Amino acid sequence: MDTEDMVRGALRDEAVQVAVADWTPGPVRDHVRRQRRGRRVAMGASAVAAALAVVAGTGAVLTAPDGARTIGPAAQAPQNLRVPEGPAPEALVVEPGKQLPLGRPNWWMQLKDREICIHDAPAYGSGPGCGGHSWAGGATEITMQYYGNPPQYREGLYNLIYKGPGQVARMTIEMDGRADWVTVASLPGTPGYATGYLWGPGAKKPDDGQPHPLEGITIAAYDAQGRVLASKTVSS
Repeated sequence: MDTEDMVRGALRDEAVQVAVADWTPGPVRDHVRRQRRGRRVAMGASAVAAALAVVAGTGAVLTAPDGARTIGPAAQAPQNLRVPEGPAPEALVVEPGKQLPLGRPNWWMQLKDREICIHDAPAYGSGPGCGGHSWAGGATEITMQYYGNPPQYREGLYNLIYKGPGQVARMTIEMDGRADWVTVASLPGTPGYATGYLWGPGAKKPDDGQPHPLEGITIAAYDAQGRVLASKTVSS
C-alpha cells in the first residue's frame, strides 16, 4: 500500500465514524453531518500527516527553556541560520580541569563536570582563579557568555555553551549580518555538553566606553552530520 492509499483509507475510516440519529429531521441531520464530517476529517488528516512524518523519520521540534529551539535528529536546519564560509575549526577534546589557552595573554578556560570556568585577564590577571557558567541538569539549552577585553574594548570573548543530547561537532555565531565558526571544546566521551569560543567585536565602543546590549546575536550547535542540535537568538 502506497502513501496515497494510506491517506485515503484513513480519511474513509474517519468519515464512517460520523453517525446521526435516525429521528433527526432531514435538513438538520444533513447540516450536522456536514459539520461533524468537516471537523473529524480535518482531525483525521492531521493524524495521518503526523503519523507519516514519524514513519518518514522527519524528527520532532521541541521548545526548551530560555528560548532554546531543539530539533530532533533527522530535522533540517532552520532557514534563518546562516552557515559560515570555509571549513570549521577542528573540535578540541580537553581533559577535565586542564587549562585551555584562549589565544590572548592570561586568558584560558577549564572544563569541569558541570561547569565552564574562564580565566579572563581583567578579572584575574596572572593569578589562578576562574569563574563562569555552571548548571545542575535540566532540559536541553544553548546559551552564551560575553567577556570584554579592556582597555579599548575593541574585542570580546564570546563563549557558547550547549547542554543536551547529541555530540557537538561545530558551533556558529551570527551578528551584524555575518556568520562565523566557533572553536568547539568538550571533555572526552559524552559529557552531555560542549562549549565554544570566538574573539569578536567588542560590546563596548572605544569612543564612549559604555556597554551596548547583546541583542540579535544568533548562536547554534551542530552535530557531525550538520544537523542542528539547538539554536537561539540572544536578547538582553
